[in-house]
Amino acid sequence: MGGVRVNIILTVILIFFIWQGIRYHQSLLRKLCEQSLFQLKQLHITLLYESLCPDSRNFMHQLGPVHEELQQYMDIQLVPFGKSRSEQGGAIFHCQHGPAECEGNRVQSCVISSTANQSAQVKFVVCQMFALDSSRADQCASEAGLLTDVDHCADSETGTKLQLQAELVTKSYQPSFIPTIVYNGVFNQQLQDHSLRDFRGTVCHLLRQQNLLPSGSPVCQ
Repeated sequence: MGGVRVNIILTVILIFFIWQGIRYHQSLLRKLCEQSLFQLKQLHITLLYESLCPDSRNFMHQLGPVHEELQQYMDIQLVPFGKSRSEQGGAIFHCQHGPAECEGNRVQSCVISSTANQSAQVKFVVCQMFALDSSRADQCASEAGLLTDVDHCADSETGTKLQLQAELVTKSYQPSFIPTIVYNGVFNQQLQDHSLRDFRGTVCHLLRQQNLLPSGSPVCQ
């Protein structure tokens, strides 16, 4: 009888752990599905720009308010590199607007990489883009609610790696004009032209076209 009781107890314990495992995997699967559905409800935007580019700076006048209004529906990737190029595995960078732009691109890569909060990323970039150089980086980071050692990153191998990654992303789209705005990973010249003139209107058009706005939503009215 003792052996039977032990077997029953072991069976109950085994069933309990199996049940707990099933519950855990169901919960994990549900979370993954919810994340996937959330991502599907967002418009992915890749912004290729460079730190001292007048056209990039002008676009920031649109980016700031549009992202603040529509960030719930936007998944934005900020790529500060533009028409720069690297040599010797990142030992040297050449930038369209000179060494100061290389420094600015590097600083922006460092701050952007320090947080996954896209609202903070955009706030920092918009602030920094209106500065004459990278000297306001710490102030702009603070105003965006970010605590990061900008100088340490920019002066280290980390800054180099971040710029090499930005170069890879930029080259994958082969932009002829900076800034370049890419939607859902596919460049479209017509959308690019419309975005430079009316970024909000273009985003709203795509949100409606892809059914990313809830029925009856007042957004984009």
